[in-house]
Amino acid sequence: MSLPLGRRALVLGAASAAGATVLTGGPASAAPAAARPARGRVHESTVFTAGEDGLAVFHVFGLAVTARGTVLAFAEGRVTQHDADPHHLVCRRSRDGGRSWGALEYVVRSDGTRSFVNPTPLPDGGTGRLFLFYAEGFRNDGSTGGSPDRSRLHVIASDDDGRAWSEPTELTGLFDGNPHGWTLHMPGPGHGIRLADGRLMLQTWHRRAMTFPVAQRRYGVCVVHSDDHGRTWRQGGAVPLDAAYPVNESRLLQRPDGSLALLGRYASGGTHPRIVSVSGDRGATWSAPVLDAAVRPVNAVDTGLARITGGPGSDRASRVVFTRPDSTERRNLTISLSYDDGMTFPHSRVITEGPASYSDAVALPDGRVGVLFGRDHADGVSTSFSGRVAFAAIDLDWLDAAEPSGFDLDAMPLRAGGGGALRIVADANAAGGSRPELAATDYGAFAEALVEVERSGPHDVYARFRHLPDGGTVTVTVDGERVGGPVNTAARGVRSFTTRLLGRADLSRGRRRVRFTVTDKHTDATGLTISPDLLTLVPARE
Repeated sequence: MSLPLGRRALVLGAASAAGATVLTGGPASAAPAAARPARGRVHESTVFTAGEDGLAVFHVFGLAVTARGTVLAFAEGRVTQHDADPHHLVCRRSRDGGRSWGALEYVVRSDGTRSFVNPTPLPDGGTGRLFLFYAEGFRNDGSTGGSPDRSRLHVIASDDDGRAWSEPTELTGLFDGNPHGWTLHMPGPGHGIRLADGRLMLQTWHRRAMTFPVAQRRYGVCVVHSDDHGRTWRQGGAVPLDAAYPVNESRLLQRPDGSLALLGRYASGGTHPRIVSVSGDRGATWSAPVLDAAVRPVNAVDTGLARITGGPGSDRASRVVFTRPDSTERRNLTISLSYDDGMTFPHSRVITEGPASYSDAVALPDGRVGVLFGRDHADGVSTSFSGRVAFAAIDLDWLDAAEPSGFDLDAMPLRAGGGGALRIVADANAAGGSRPELAATDYGAFAEALVEVERSGPHDVYARFRHLPDGGTVTVTVDGERVGGPVNTAARGVRSFTTRLLGRADLSRGRRRVRFTVTDKHTDATGLTISPDLLTLVPARE
């Protein structure tokens, strides 16, 4: 069956299921893999080095590729290390895709006391103009903390690949009278995006002063947008504020159906999944945030996200990359590749196994991925900062093996058995905007789907589940053969999804029967409910 237009178009190989609860019919068939060039190289270069030009460290990075193909790498050039200390905003440019870099350029200079932070570029591909957002941070009187308590947001523009910049326009007034008492307004970091319809959009995070306890700082994110190529800017919607989901530094992604996903850092520290929220109305409103463990939880740090291929109106496969230190510490900078717009990331590679910090990622004009990231430690400063800021130009084939087959389960013919009721639940954060829920009355109840395997051989089997307060433990079988261990889908007091690599199955081409069976419970709730959202089959690397 063909994909219907709308949210389901973001998932490969899903069949339509026009609102029914229990359906019968043929299997879903996944889209064939696209041909890929036989490449697989990584080229790394150094962009900034701690101590150069008298600057202690370089931190908080942004990447942009201009209409002329120039790669611009932005950073805070910190005179001293703390977040509220004096900082310049600096840049280096590359005309050869990141193989070499020009001289250090000062985009916004501090007078030795002013703190300029979070350089966040946003190219307008429609005009060739490049915008750079940044904030000036301030401590409140009497504050001796390392971070600012309030800030002013500014934007400057360039029409010549960032060689000359306009005078700054202040945008702080967009947030006057905000209901949360936010005094700090920080762009990005990383980069903003241009939507398919030409709207320019910037993610902006906020909080109250550092003198408030963490739980009372009211961390949150809204978007700022322009529909006239940056002549005017307006505040869009905000992610609903929830102290259990204290989102700050984030990235935006537009999915093939036009919806927007925001993936952000858990601001309060610790080891957590990304916080995710979705908008279906061009950023005017956003879904209640969830924790989304599409990859394993990592250290609280800014991460990179970029679309490389696909997107609204494209006939190419959707490829999105995600970069982060894959560790409970700031180590092991890893890049992962998704074919379903961040629901699963089946292909990953470690760029550096040593110390690593912030990162940003962009699509390069030649089809490679560009990643700007902090690596190594800087002598004499906090281990949160890096000794070098490097740029890696990565061929997709270094990441990519065979293209996976993804199946949006609520969009497929499903069969329930063993007792229990099957229904479709609207959920903006689910694949396709809704998900199946099977409320079982006893162990052994199941939901079953038929899928079409395109090639014979070993496959890694991934499944995405919604955690529920009365969630049961799920066992997955393919044609009666169990794949991996059981998955506990219970979670109280938190909204979350998890994506699990269940294991490897040797599959033959053709129709396969996949069953999700309730086998146990881990809560005191009387119900046994499971909600499998997405199934992904990844041909194993040879």
